[in-house]
Amino acid sequence: MAAIESVTKETSCCSHSSCCAPQEPIVRDKPKVGRNDPCPCGNGRKFKKCCGKNR
Repeated sequence: MAAIESVTKETSCCSHSSCCAPQEPIVRDKPKVGRNDPCPCGNGRKFKKCCGKNR
């Protein structure tokens, strides 16, 4: 049981900012598409009824 606990502690090092590199923020090329906005594929339907349906 002690071996499992030591592995868990090693893999959870990201809770300490001193040992892990800082993550870069996500930067979008285009503005975020809302659920009720027109679909960017050009279908004319709302995003939630078109391409967002499979997400």
